[in-house]
Amino acid sequence: MRNLILFIFIITAVNLTYAQSNRLEIAGIVSLDSIPVKDVHIINLNTKTGTISNDLGEFIIPVKLGDSLSFSHINFKKKVITITKEALEVLRININLTQQIVSLKEFTLEKPRSIFEQDKDIFVYKGPVINATTLNLPYANTVAKKDGAIFKLSSGGVVNLDNLINALNGNNRSTKLLKKVQLEDTRLSNIRKYFSDDFFITDLQIKKEQINPFLNYCIQQNIIYHFNKKENLKVMAILLKQSKSFPLKEASDIKVTLKKD
Repeated sequence: MRNLILFIFIITAVNLTYAQSNRLEIAGIVSLDSIPVKDVHIINLNTKTGTISNDLGEFIIPVKLGDSLSFSHINFKKKVITITKEALEVLRININLTQQIVSLKEFTLEKPRSIFEQDKDIFVYKGPVINATTLNLPYANTVAKKDGAIFKLSSGGVVNLDNLINALNGNNRSTKLLKKVQLEDTRLSNIRKYFSDDFFITDLQIKKEQINPFLNYCIQQNIIYHFNKKENLKVMAILLKQSKSFPLKEASDIKVTLKKD
């Protein structure tokens, strides 16, 4: 009898030693509130081997008594369990995970920027000044000469001084002539504004596009002199008289007559 008890004790000890040295495959289900969770990573931390739960949350992994199993998923809190004797007896475990809540840092919503908005921090240049002077270029101190040969009148015409002065030479003469022509143009514009375009078109029968040429035609009759003296009635009389002999007006009348014929 004593020998039988000793034999049973030895067999039990051998089985326990065998179970500890050789791992058994244990099955299990990973879930969240009874809902299976797939793609959970299960790792035996003692053997560094692992597996992944399937669509039904099921998995199988080799273990032995005392092994630690790690369960991890991106949406759940990590969980580690230890294999117990009870688990080895049934070779099945059920794991319930806890959902992981991620809190975001505080942020401020701003008005969306236009695609054409420029960032001042990017477009403000804070480097050294680069120009012809800093680069020591030969033309750095050259001043561009103003071309006074051609200018545009406010009436819309373009005048070439070379054609006006013909054979006259010298910058001073060109400058004086330029100022004279510009002054006359300004005063003729003032006369046109004073009498209004309606006066030229209705009373003098001068077309709108011919008003400036007509005023230039009347310069020889000293209309600028009389206008500056505020002799406006005298200016009006000159304009009325000159409108009857204005060449462009006669040419326009001839065209109208030809069209009627």
